Amino acid sequence: MRPTVVKGHTVRISPPSFVVLSILVKLAISLALQVFISRELLPEGRGIYAVCIASSTFLLVVTFFGNEFGIRHLLVQKKITPSQAVLYLCVVSFFSFIAALLIAFGLYVFHFWIFERITLLQSLLALILVFSQLISTQINVFLTIQRKYMAASLVGIGEEFAKLLVLLILFMQIPSVETALVATSIGSILTSVFCVVRFRFLVKDFSGVHLKEVRYILIYGLQSVWLNLSNLSNAQLGTLILSGLMSNERVGLYNLAFGLVARVQVLPDALNRVLVPASIGSDDETRAKMVRLSATALLLFCFAIVPLLGLWNEQIMSYAFGVEYAEAGPVAFVLFLGFMFKVICKPIEAYFNEITGNPMIIAVSQIFSVAAMTVATFLGATTGGLIGASAGSAIALVLSAAILLVVYARFTNQKLHKLLDFGALHERVRRSM
Repeated sequence: MRPTVVKGHTVRISPPSFVVLSILVKLAISLALQVFISRELLPEGRGIYAVCIASSTFLLVVTFFGNEFGIRHLLVQKKITPSQAVLYLCVVSFFSFIAALLIAFGLYVFHFWIFERITLLQSLLALILVFSQLISTQINVFLTIQRKYMAASLVGIGEEFAKLLVLLILFMQIPSVETALVATSIGSILTSVFCVVRFRFLVKDFSGVHLKEVRYILIYGLQSVWLNLSNLSNAQLGTLILSGLMSNERVGLYNLAFGLVARVQVLPDALNRVLVPASIGSDDETRAKMVRLSATALLLFCFAIVPLLGLWNEQIMSYAFGVEYAEAGPVAFVLFLGFMFKVICKPIEAYFNEITGNPMIIAVSQIFSVAAMTVATFLGATTGGLIGASAGSAIALVLSAAILLVVYARFTNQKLHKLLDFGALHERVRRSM
């Protein structure tokens, strides 16, 4: 650890703590990126941008499945090297990208309703964006699994900064949806290339590809696809549903609200990146304690946000994104009331998918999550407009989280009221001070 001198005293910041701090910096840059895009495109353009991202993310999930979890599990178990992990990621992503392109073209030929909102070119650019972000994100995770916390943190910050810088440069010439998609893609691609070269992930041939491991990754990916479908329903499914019911402007308001709320996931994702490597070699009780501490800390974090968002949601939206987005404030508040339960369950998702390697155990809850989000958001939108849609989405998130908590409690033989431990968290914080 590198010592930091503050007023004559030496303060040591552990690498895991640095990960959390860097994630907050990354969040700030990411928010600045979204503010700029939203202000330039206005709700109408933001709605088109949202449909592009939502539809391309759906195509990514149905073609890539959950293969990243299979690759990460092999890497955590040290059955493959980091170079092999990157190689498998790129190979599987390439074939998934081709499949997604073919599906998109088929939907365009048959005049699928999504292409009444976006063009084929926008769909292509959005696919490049989501796949480039997939690769850059997973490479960052690989660095964390190797306990290169500092490097992973700085790379994550650099990626968001590169996106923002390229966007500012290109928007000065051509402010459009296509420009936003291209700019963010360039940032992710540059980050991936830098990591491959800087950390020597580059493999010059395909000797590191073994059919047995590819088969394991694909099977694991199929088993884990429900988690990605659940994440899709939590992040983009509402946008897809509303795009068939409302104008681009209304879709833009909903998507901005959900996107802002979803940014809260960066904290549990950061904790998971520390939790997974730390759990290697630990016994069941130690793992359960790690999950309890993480879930308790996340619950307190969410409780701190609720009054802030509840009292000043319209003001936050107006000052940050413009008065055109004031109506998205109440939508964001209602969504957060449900999304906070998703945040609390993030450590449990990591427990099943990356620590114990049992993705099928939570498949039932994930299937329910997708179905509930679809039905609840549709019914809410048709009866109550934007607020109804957000209320339906929030209810679906709460029900899905409740099922996952019950499944985890039964699997670990714990009582539900013991899944949180405020006393242990207080003691942990006291010792660290």
